[in-house]
Amino acid sequence: MHRALLFVALILLGNSAMAQRWYQVEVLVFAHNNTSNEERWAAGLQPRYASQAITIGQPESNELADPDAIARGAWLPLPQDDEVLRYMLERMESSGKYRELYHAAWQQPIGSETDTLPIYIRGDQMLINEGANVPELEGTLQFSKSRYLHVKPQVWFNTESNGERLYVKIDEKRRLTGHQIYYFDHGLFGMLIRITQA
Repeated sequence: MHRALLFVALILLGNSAMAQRWYQVEVLVFAHNNTSNEERWAAGLQPRYASQAITIGQPESNELADPDAIARGAWLPLPQDDEVLRYMLERMESSGKYRELYHAAWQQPIGSETDTLPIYIRGDQMLINEGANVPELEGTLQFSKSRYLHVKPQVWFNTESNGERLYVKIDEKRRLTGHQIYYFDHGLFGMLIRITQA
């Protein structure tokens, strides 16, 4: 009986450790400078994304964030030396075809979707839209892990197309397998996510 209880306890501990595996994440979001005016995008969309998200660099402002993870450095920006996509960003910008909207790298634990808080991202550029200041880029990334890693982005870009200001979004849920860098594309902007086990 004691052996059975010990076996169950070891399984639970193992599952708990798996549920909170640590990863290093880097995200680069960029706009396409030269886009075709022939394509039409749906007007009237408004940003909607996951609530209770953690802001990189300010994890303590979310009362749901794990204080032990914060103490270990979770959700804090990493130095530029740890940013693998920085070189790619410099090459992209030097071509004149792309413009940075958001770039950051951090470490965090990732478990099941119910155990892992989404990440809030926001670009530095603010725009005046209908008399109010709004971020040019904002949204959330929901990471989770079951058998595989997954990410569910809800990232919104406030842009102009054919003389009309509107929101467009990247919201393609993706299973992350076998690679380190993943590309998410929209006709007006794109996103690269690099994720490795920390």
